[in-house]
Amino acid sequence: MGRVQAHKRTQKAKRQTTAEFTRQEVPADCYAVEGKVVTCLPNTMFHVLVTTTELTPMIGQTLIATLAGKMRLYRIRVMPGDEVRGYVSKYDLKKLKITYRATKNASQSN
Repeated sequence: MGRVQAHKRTQKAKRQTTAEFTRQEVPADCYAVEGKVVTCLPNTMFHVLVTTTELTPMIGQTLIATLAGKMRLYRIRVMPGDEVRGYVSKYDLKKLKITYRATKNASQSN
């Protein structure tokens, strides 16, 4: 292997990150939320039951959620029972933007 390919591979390895949910993905004026999809509604909207968040009073509440732009762009399917992550604005605590989806099988195997 030439020196150029080895250099490109090391640079690619540096750029790759894990799929962990970090605070950097959430805008500054929002709260990170994790939950479970309860029902699907028309126009790619969902009811999400909050399981973990920074705000303890929100745990157990059902929020109305929509898909974030990249999830719509790549047509990622969200079904009832899926574990999702997203964010809630400080100004409207009833609406959730979904940014990540994990299926039931993937969350049970961890």
